[in-house]
Amino acid sequence: MELWLLLGILSYLSFAISTTIDKDMMNRQYGALRTNTIKMFLDGVILLAIGFLFFELKFTFNVLLGALLLGGTYALAGVLYFKSLKLKDVATIAPFMISSIILFVFLGSVFLLNETVNALNYAGVFLIVGGIYLILSEKSFSIPRPDKGLILAVFMVILVVFGSLLTKILLFNAEPITLGVLMYFSSALFLLAYNIIFRKASLKTPGYFKQGFKRIFAASFFGALATALLFLALSIEDASKVYPLGGIQSVFIFAIAVLFLKEKFYGHKLLGILIVFAGVFLVGI
Repeated sequence: MELWLLLGILSYLSFAISTTIDKDMMNRQYGALRTNTIKMFLDGVILLAIGFLFFELKFTFNVLLGALLLGGTYALAGVLYFKSLKLKDVATIAPFMISSIILFVFLGSVFLLNETVNALNYAGVFLIVGGIYLILSEKSFSIPRPDKGLILAVFMVILVVFGSLLTKILLFNAEPITLGVLMYFSSALFLLAYNIIFRKASLKTPGYFKQGFKRIFAASFFGALATALLFLALSIEDASKVYPLGGIQSVFIFAIAVLFLKEKFYGHKLLGILIVFAGVFLVGI
């Protein structure tokens, strides 16, 4: 197995673990924006520690500017994501957002970054998109109806696609870990400003850190590790190869949800898993 493929798969496994912990915290009524702000800061701290211990960190003005743009992009995307989830069911909106991001990042990599792909890679991406729908949808394929929630989700997709392509461009001249550290800190800064300006729930709620710190730290650790692995993979291989591996994250989340959260198992979800794996195989060719 090629190094970039191994790094990509391990990255999306870590993202799946972090996302599952996020879901558990949302079930426990944690404040989404407040928790995400703290997570972004902890992600930066953890990635900074990883960088000091195992990598060479190189901070430059251009990397700082790029990271600020990335941080602002992902912070705004996160706000739109949580707002859309308040308006639409996650089983409806999640497959639309994840599959759209993978599809348009792939197309953007090909047509904007001039990356070389073949017919099998195209087939693999479309298989992954279809598989994601089957895994995440409660009733097989369910296309979201046009409404405010969907509009917010569309803007969120645009922001994430822009951020993903910008990340690949910045990694031509930036150390992966350095970019990740600055991106997380800038994202936390933007989210903190949003909380203050729009007077969202205070970050100083009594007992909040005591009750939730272990879960937040665990989610942050796996999120930071996932970002480090993903950026390393992107520094080795084209974005059109690496990002479509995100489809396997849905497989990992589904497996964790069934095994540990005792969620229901449906036949069409198993079919989706098989389709995603077939798509990942074709993308990796």
